[in-house]
Amino acid sequence: MTLPRPLTPVTLLRRATRFAVRAVAADGRRLYLYLPNSGRMEELLRPGARGLAHLVPRGGATQGTLLLVRHRGRWVGVDARVPNRLFDEAVREGILGPFRGYTRWSREVRLRGTRIDFVLEQGRRCLVEAKSCNRVDDGVALFPDAPTSRGVRHAEILAEAVRRGHRAAMVWFVQRDDARILRPYAEADPAFASALARAASRGVELYAYTCRVTPRAITVQAPIPVVVR
Repeated sequence: MTLPRPLTPVTLLRRATRFAVRAVAADGRRLYLYLPNSGRMEELLRPGARGLAHLVPRGGATQGTLLLVRHRGRWVGVDARVPNRLFDEAVREGILGPFRGYTRWSREVRLRGTRIDFVLEQGRRCLVEAKSCNRVDDGVALFPDAPTSRGVRHAEILAEAVRRGHRAAMVWFVQRDDARILRPYAEADPAFASALARAASRGVELYAYTCRVTPRAITVQAPIPVVVR
């Protein structure tokens, strides 16, 4: 997935709101940037951290969007919208083994009062939720880093889809390359960890992939195991 150009180097000052950060550009300009991610990301969004922003106003008060943060010698993606694009492109190119053979799918499908990211239609119907993860501790990718009632709801809906005879999967894209496994972060959200374990026991498929992140592109890299217990 190609990132927009150009990207402007910035230094983070602080998180201003749930969806905005304050930063400064190399020329001294003070910037108010959209942050497309509601996670805490406390280890990434530290004052003084380097970042890359796309300085195209979205309307409103922000002057651009923060996309990448430099952390421990690597670029980490902070845009939670990226997994949907990665999944769409990867299925289209046939590089995700569990989903090869699907040639038709719908995005943002309304189902039971919420939206499911993808419904793959060819053959056995498959519901898919694509998730972003960017916290990695000692090689363990942890999701979520803040409570997610929406994630709990998605796990329940996917389990119900399996009960009705469909396939269902939750797919994480870890927006960095140093994870070896992915686990639910029970300390941050025990309700989600329990819901995910129940969903897995009922047949919901769980997949996770690391990504190579550069200032030019985010590329799906390698599958890693998802461990729910």
